[in-house]
Amino acid sequence: MINREKLGRGLESLLGEAIGIESGEKIIRINISETQPNEAQPRKHFGQNQMKALVSSIHEHGVLQPIIVRSTNKGYKIIAGERRWRAAKQLGIKEIPAIVKKADSLKTIELALVENIQREDLNPIEKAHAFSELKSSFGLTQEQIAKRVGQDRSTIANIIRLLDLPEEIQDFVSRGTISMGHARSLLSLKNPKKQKALGKAIVNDDLSVREVELIVSGKKSFPSFIKTSKVIKISPNLKKSPQIIDLEDGLRRIVGTKVSIKEKNGKGKIIIEFLNNTQFENIVNKLKILKEPHTH
Repeated sequence: MINREKLGRGLESLLGEAIGIESGEKIIRINISETQPNEAQPRKHFGQNQMKALVSSIHEHGVLQPIIVRSTNKGYKIIAGERRWRAAKQLGIKEIPAIVKKADSLKTIELALVENIQREDLNPIEKAHAFSELKSSFGLTQEQIAKRVGQDRSTIANIIRLLDLPEEIQDFVSRGTISMGHARSLLSLKNPKKQKALGKAIVNDDLSVREVELIVSGKKSFPSFIKTSKVIKISPNLKKSPQIIDLEDGLRRIVGTKVSIKEKNGKGKIIIEFLNNTQFENIVNKLKILKEPHTH
């Protein structure tokens, strides 16, 4: 699994052990109207189902875990806990518990990014934007970014390259409609029109990563490839149902990594992503535990 010690290094430098309160700090209540979301927050999409559940929980129990903020001239800027803030705001709550931290701009971005990667909440495109921000705005190299988030440099490079794809394909990747493997193959095509056409074919014809690799390398024919680039349409039922999204979220919590479910006409596939051999072994071990008979 992802090296949480490395991932947590940036987080713990601000939050302390187990998101505890450091010496001299305390939990205070701050006015929601004086609190602003972090524009550098890498997470751009908040799942409706998860937000509904959070709103329901906060409505019943209140905000149990304080958000993390830093002081600004106009009030407070959120470093971590934006979903809790949004849910509380939606409920009309006036004040929210918070811990005020000192953080410069880079630490703010790093903290928001690390928090989300730890929870596997960012989709690949959101990660790409976050890494790109660290690179372009703060001059960090891919090696430095990799060290901060506990991943290898090649992984960072591959994720950032996703931003070279047409927006339509980026949307497929962010929704989990096509996998990272598919996206990497599409990057080998330099023509955006061809990338779009093949991307749509991946979705419509359920092409495997291997099939796409063969098409891109010219080892497999795809006669309709150019001809259909303007007429391939994405079926409306590709939008995932709330039930599928809930199942993905449940499986993600079990295996600790991103899970995508693709279903069409009563059949489909479950895709479990892993970043390295250690994470793969942990996933296998968790699935083995699920297989073992329960004793009563």
